[in-house]
Amino acid sequence: MARNIPCGTTSALSIQEYVDHVSQKVDVRDLDSVAESAPLLKALANDRSLIVRELNQRLEASLKDGGIASAQTLVLGKGAGFYVRANIWPAISDMATGRAYQNQFAYNLAHDHNFSFLTVNYLGPGYDTELYEYDYDKVEGYVGEAVDLRFVEKVRFGSGSVMLYRESKDVHIQFPPTELTVTINLMIAPPDFRDQYHFDMTTRTISSALDLPAMARTSFVRIAAAAGNQDTLQLLSDLSASHPCRRTRLAALEGLSQRDPAMAERIWGKATADPAVLVAKTARRKLDEIGK
Repeated sequence: MARNIPCGTTSALSIQEYVDHVSQKVDVRDLDSVAESAPLLKALANDRSLIVRELNQRLEASLKDGGIASAQTLVLGKGAGFYVRANIWPAISDMATGRAYQNQFAYNLAHDHNFSFLTVNYLGPGYDTELYEYDYDKVEGYVGEAVDLRFVEKVRFGSGSVMLYRESKDVHIQFPPTELTVTINLMIAPPDFRDQYHFDMTTRTISSALDLPAMARTSFVRIAAAAGNQDTLQLLSDLSASHPCRRTRLAALEGLSQRDPAMAERIWGKATADPAVLVAKTARRKLDEIGK
């Protein structure tokens, strides 16, 4: 389950010192090593001017170019296989009055993450979160699929708290804080192409899938298929056979069958051997539709 790691560290680190430490001392592929580094993340959070400096720098930059940073996320530093960010969580009163745009924040929404991360409460009272866990490898990934979501506990992620979330295992529902809250996260780059899910807790089913990069990839593949030429067909065929993301393979198959309907039965027939259950089952369903 997600780990709550007590940290009483009172020393402080700069962001550069923290990035250097993670780069040199932490194996980000080993979650035990990441967990052992929790006191260092707490030490980074003890730099009480860190977030104000970052906010001021972005406001200054907006004076020059007119742009503005994300309403929620500030990237603080990067290293091989990881990056460090601050997340800003507006209060429930800000959501109710419209001072914060609610759709940017994953409140009251059961979801997992397709990456692991270590997080510390930097500012504010924190928020309540319900924790669940599930077995990613037993999920096919289609909307409406029933998932065995096992309740773990409800916790207050409060001042000074450090928690470790595991990719594609831990699910949580995060509730808006009573006052503005800021967290700092050590984000671990995912080792492979994995879906991220939203869950309907009433039915215990997947309500939506895909993370933003996968959505962008599949949308691009569909656009290319619709606007492409003969060369595009070959590229789609290559993608459908070898891309590591199952949803990208599926989008390429759909593009191929739409561009060349006469070959649709052959295209979907070959796809029934895809190693991903989601792709193989979709292919069999497409064949059934063709046969009707």
